[in-house]
Amino acid sequence: MSKQYKNSPITEAVCEFRFELAESPSPQAVDLIFKDIRNYFPKKKKGQTYQMEFSVDRKENKEEFKKNFGEFDQFFSEDEKTFIQLDKGRLSIHKLKPYETWDKFNELINLAFVSYKKNIKIKFIQRIGLRYINNFEIPDKTFDIKDYFNLKPDIGNGLSQDLASFFVAIIFVFEKGRDNMRVQLLNKPVSAGENPFFALDMDYFLAQPNALQSDNTSNWLTLAHKNIENTFETALTEKAKKLFD
Repeated sequence: MSKQYKNSPITEAVCEFRFELAESPSPQAVDLIFKDIRNYFPKKKKGQTYQMEFSVDRKENKEEFKKNFGEFDQFFSEDEKTFIQLDKGRLSIHKLKPYETWDKFNELINLAFVSYKKNIKIKFIQRIGLRYINNFEIPDKTFDIKDYFNLKPDIGNGLSQDLASFFVAIIFVFEKGRDNMRVQLLNKPVSAGENPFFALDMDYFLAQPNALQSDNTSNWLTLAHKNIENTFETALTEKAKKLFD
């Protein structure tokens, strides 16, 4: 994010595009994309998908299971901390920890998107999403929620304020309903004696298919990142953010 922390809590940043295509990508088109990006992503691999379908024929009184296996293309940086996944009409760019800056991540997003658009025929953008997953530890086993979180469960009077765990999920609306952002805050299981561990997951996405022209993608990403950053800064208290400095 634009504000730099010495110990950034970002464990993964993802930008995902879903396209309505004129035709399925050919192996030649995938090779051309790899040629465009190989200076940054020199390692090419195959990922695997697995789906199971269950159907019931009431007339014949039959049940049927179907297992479907598939493959998709992956392109990795040398250290494999940054990678691209390409699966038909889906393109995603991932940056694992350590996350550096938005400018550097955005440069890789643009590299992948421009190459995809150049080599594969796109009808329109169904969905675009920018997601940040933050994980952090609080060095206080008996902390007060309000000391660290502005985004928190509202527990009424008469209910116990002593919580073993909590999960908060909210969808915010932006740009007059064109965009949404799903924000989830939850604590993760830890072993006895360990400090509390939390995840703040923020996913900003296009809520209306075909509401964004491909030429406006760069502006959309800039706005999405700004809204994510503002939400991050507001969801946590200053005491929480000191954990990252």
